[in-house]
Amino acid sequence: MAGRWRQTTPDELATWLEPVPVPWAFAGGWALDLWAGHTSRTHSDIEITCLRGDLKALVDSLAGFEIVVARNKQLSPWLAGAMPEPPFSLWLRRHGELLWDFEIVSEAHADDAWHYRRDERITRPLDLLFRQTPAGRMVIAPEIQLLYKAKAPRERDIADFRHFWPQLDPAPRHWLMQAVAVAHPEALPMLGELERSRYPAGGAISTSS
Repeated sequence: MAGRWRQTTPDELATWLEPVPVPWAFAGGWALDLWAGHTSRTHSDIEITCLRGDLKALVDSLAGFEIVVARNKQLSPWLAGAMPEPPFSLWLRRHGELLWDFEIVSEAHADDAWHYRRDERITRPLDLLFRQTPAGRMVIAPEIQLLYKAKAPRERDIADFRHFWPQLDPAPRHWLMQAVAVAHPEALPMLGELERSRYPAGGAISTSS
């Protein structure tokens, strides 16, 4: 993947997206680093997210970019007005460039609730979906980003869990533990190990706070 993507920075991307008329937020590993206020590792790409209902308006404001749909490991042109069948993401690059500049994913939602696109039993109030960092950047909530990383975690996803799990507040950490138990129970041993590491030997473990 590293050979396909330009190393776009968050500042560059934010400048390109200034004309966007709908809410959006950084996602992926960059979202976690921006939330924490430091860079924990290198990133092979950069992505943003928005509500599924806002995706067309977002894309329509990016006339300077070539846009393709990434679905089932294949790329196809984005057709204006034709929403692809989920799951999918969009790859974008400035016209004339060889490397892709950034990726867009979108979040399922209904009424005032966000729905986890991999398991719609998992929900969250929409006002908890995005979070503003002290630097003023909007990012997807870290507990939601880590939930996405709980499915078949790669080495870098496991590293992200180890780095950011202790930084979560108790309520988001408890929500994430419950969501993983429903959607990705195979990842529970990893979370159990991370939770135990937060306590000295012989200390009590609580997942109800």
